[in-house]
Amino acid sequence: MLRSLLTVLAAVVLLPDEGQWLPTQVREMDWDALQKRGMVMTKDEFWHPEKGGVLSATVQINGCTASFVSKDGLMVTNHHCGFGAVSALSTPEANHLRDGFTANTRGEELPAPGMVAIVLKRIEDVTAKVHEAQAKANTDLERWQITQQTIGRLVAAGERKEANTKCSVASFLEGKEYHLYYRTQIRDVRLVYAPPRAIGEFGGDVDNWEWPRHTGDFTFFRAYVGKDGTVQDHSDDNVPFQPEHFLKTATEPIKENDLAIIMGYPGSTQRYKTSKGVASQEGFVYPARLRVLTQAINVLKEASKESEKRALALVSEIKSLANVEKNAAGMIFGLKNNAVVARKLREEAQLGAHSEANADLLKEMLTDAEQESNEIERDTNMWFIAVLRDHLGLFNILMQGCNAVAGGGTISDRGLNMIGGKAITKDFDLIQRPMLNVLMHEWANISAQQRLAGTEKLTAAGGQAVIDTMLATTQMLDGNKRRALFEGGREAVANSDDPLIVLARGLNKEYQQWLQRRRKRDGRKLDVGRRWIAAQEAFRGKSFYPDANSTLRVSIAEVKSYEPRDGIHYKPQTTVAGLLQKENGKSPFANPKALLEAAKTRKQSRWFVPALGDVPVCFLTNGDTTGGNSGSPVINGRGELIGLNFDRVFENVAGDFGWNPERSRNVVCDFRYVLWVLEAVQPAPNLLKELGV
Repeated sequence: MLRSLLTVLAAVVLLPDEGQWLPTQVREMDWDALQKRGMVMTKDEFWHPEKGGVLSATVQINGCTASFVSKDGLMVTNHHCGFGAVSALSTPEANHLRDGFTANTRGEELPAPGMVAIVLKRIEDVTAKVHEAQAKANTDLERWQITQQTIGRLVAAGERKEANTKCSVASFLEGKEYHLYYRTQIRDVRLVYAPPRAIGEFGGDVDNWEWPRHTGDFTFFRAYVGKDGTVQDHSDDNVPFQPEHFLKTATEPIKENDLAIIMGYPGSTQRYKTSKGVASQEGFVYPARLRVLTQAINVLKEASKESEKRALALVSEIKSLANVEKNAAGMIFGLKNNAVVARKLREEAQLGAHSEANADLLKEMLTDAEQESNEIERDTNMWFIAVLRDHLGLFNILMQGCNAVAGGGTISDRGLNMIGGKAITKDFDLIQRPMLNVLMHEWANISAQQRLAGTEKLTAAGGQAVIDTMLATTQMLDGNKRRALFEGGREAVANSDDPLIVLARGLNKEYQQWLQRRRKRDGRKLDVGRRWIAAQEAFRGKSFYPDANSTLRVSIAEVKSYEPRDGIHYKPQTTVAGLLQKENGKSPFANPKALLEAAKTRKQSRWFVPALGDVPVCFLTNGDTTGGNSGSPVINGRGELIGLNFDRVFENVAGDFGWNPERSRNVVCDFRYVLWVLEAVQPAPNLLKELGV
């Protein structure tokens, strides 16, 4: 049984809605107090370390969360989580993204490209093994290296021990604890049902991160395995996966203040970052992200105008970048509006005054944060290269080539053929050149103190003229010349004065240094960061939950209204009536004709809620969520599915740095709306039967 210090720290009495709690921590909560809030399940029914429970129906899928909703491996997640798979299955002739998709039989279900369902089997505490290995380190980098090597051995041993299993190790509280996760990775995932994009993405980027919302953000998939239950690649002989636990559909509607339990795989939060660290994010990182990603999205949108085929190929990437772009805008707003830096400064002052040891540790942490801020422009621009590299084909391969020969190595014939191939310069004028232009402008305006190697010719004064000259005079658009250069090895590349090679050579050096800085920082956090967490635990003297790290978590919440600004009160539920008020016949506020027709008789629907006077669409809770919680099942106290988490309100985007009782609200697609669409808009009677309704 997994029982650790984290469990002891979570003896929650007041049950605050703040917190992304581990399964073991939830079991230690005051269950009597939970029952007063509407909990009907027992601890063991919710989750048992050996037997599982309702929580075990939660699935990780492609960076999102899903849940099993039938005994035959049927899963439901967000439309935006399945967006890439649905768009990949779409063609101009059969546009499932635009028109929706319904599999009326199992045989009609479509293999979903790239979708992998990860089912948790069990968790093992391996803290002692990792700490024992780390004790042998003499430097920060060595500590990081030893940690990675130890984790690698634990993963390999776990996978050898259990067939049909993939393992991973997660770190909690800056390395205070390590848990080994045993998972089943199901590769044969098939599309069962997707609503038209006009439903699944109603409101589009305009409504993204906003309230009120009227988005039917849901899609159904099914997991398949071999007849013997083992994980297999797609095959017509495979059969539906039989989960040990799946969620039943709620039949009673929700109302304000009802208990709402959010289960999922939140990606990353930064709750314990220093004031200096937060200030760097607020002052530079998020403004830079907003600026660069806005321009990058415009490049892809312009390229999408070429054809419907091109638009389908780029639509998923545009949607993904747009989400990060608006997240950056929300972070800028939220960090300032919530005065997060000021709050951190107050907390640090109190912590430092508590003891001399704390004061010394705080100084150490702030010094580290200052050193990191001195590299923040370099770090952020390397992040841009990593995020946009798929649209920088030529420049990306030039950087890789420079890295391959930098140490004196040679490139294989296969590698040289790739470097010299025509595919590398495909869409250069349409996408690559304008995307590189965006980044070159950014590099030209970096401060003198953090100037990137290889960018010496790029200056704010030189502007577009210098960039145009560099792109006009490079010889690297010629595949034969690229191949010949890299065939010459390190000396030829080092001596080249081609403007793109000079740029790629310098930025590859910067990129490798960035990776090394990250490793050293991570190694240092395993020492000073762990002491920082311990000091805060001792000082605060209250329940402590670890930052999100894509492991299974639970948020205890309630359906809740909120007041974003003075004089404005938002109700916690929206309805079809509100959706129709937004209808204007133009994307992203144009509903399918079938929905508009079904809406005329919705008061006769069994999904109509008399207390609302309508069919519900979305609702708010005060849950503690972040990226990765998309698709998270939201259940009531009986363990029944009431909705699918899919967003946060704009005022809560900065919630990654701290939960706020007044502004922390997450947006949920009401499952009654899902059922109404399945019944009245794009009928799927077999699916409704499988859901037990």
